[in-house]
Amino acid sequence: MIKNFLFHRVNTVRDPLWDPMHPKLFDTCLKYITKNYITIQLEELLSSPNSIDPTKQYASIVFDDGYKDNLEYAAPILENHGVKASFYVVTNCIDHNIPTWTHILEHQFQFTQKDSLVLDHEFIPSALRSAKFTGIKSRLDYAKILKPFLKTLLHFQRNIALADISLTFDDVKLPRLMMNWDEVRELRSAGHYIGSHTISHCMLGTMQDETEILHELRGSAEIIERELNYFPETISYPVGSYNKTTIELSKKAGYKFGLAVKQNIYDPTKDDIFEIPRIELYNESYLKTYLRMTNILENVKKVIHYRK
Repeated sequence: MIKNFLFHRVNTVRDPLWDPMHPKLFDTCLKYITKNYITIQLEELLSSPNSIDPTKQYASIVFDDGYKDNLEYAAPILENHGVKASFYVVTNCIDHNIPTWTHILEHQFQFTQKDSLVLDHEFIPSALRSAKFTGIKSRLDYAKILKPFLKTLLHFQRNIALADISLTFDDVKLPRLMMNWDEVRELRSAGHYIGSHTISHCMLGTMQDETEILHELRGSAEIIERELNYFPETISYPVGSYNKTTIELSKKAGYKFGLAVKQNIYDPTKDDIFEIPRIELYNESYLKTYLRMTNILENVKKVIHYRK
């Protein structure tokens, strides 16, 4: 049994839309994980499947995106617990110190002073096409509905909507939250693995142009190879979005492994190595986090769903 625990940010600064995990909670998670599992770097484990003892429990620690707080807050805690993690970076974010589109979207709604937004497109539901805001609360309430919907759109549709939002909220300065390549190299020098999370954090499963998909996959790996002197083995699918085309093009691009987000335990005897599940953890109470780590919460959800 292998549990791959997925994190994104570890920070003391709070965020009302996407809250980073507090360092104290991250430390508590690692205490539990290192006590109850054999912690091993995911790529090491995947490269030596015959060395896995089926009677033992393994765990890996992985991060997506490439935020600077991974180095500032998470890395020292990982070192304290003797854990080597894997970090999957969005190369455009590292190159230009810009957050992912998901973070930019939330940041714009938090900090704009504009009081209205129009998204006049047929693919946008009528209830979301025009919004008037009375303050930050109404903006955040709208954003909490809009963001999940945008994830359901085709890639080109979502880009149209995001462009409209950026043009409207042109009073917002983007935060500088990402690592640079020297900082990524610092993680690598400390023994952590660096893999790919595409060029632009696009949702691969919603893209239709195979040339564009391959560019996102192959291009990000080539940038990592240029900066770190090795071609990464692993692609982490942004927002957990992938399909059969994604998998085939990931293989064509030269990857050996693909990472999904399924909140499930990884079974090497059953799971495809290009659909490796990860258990995503959030800044919640430790009780709820514990229920996620032990898969109790997911199992309860399955029972409820089955009974329905």
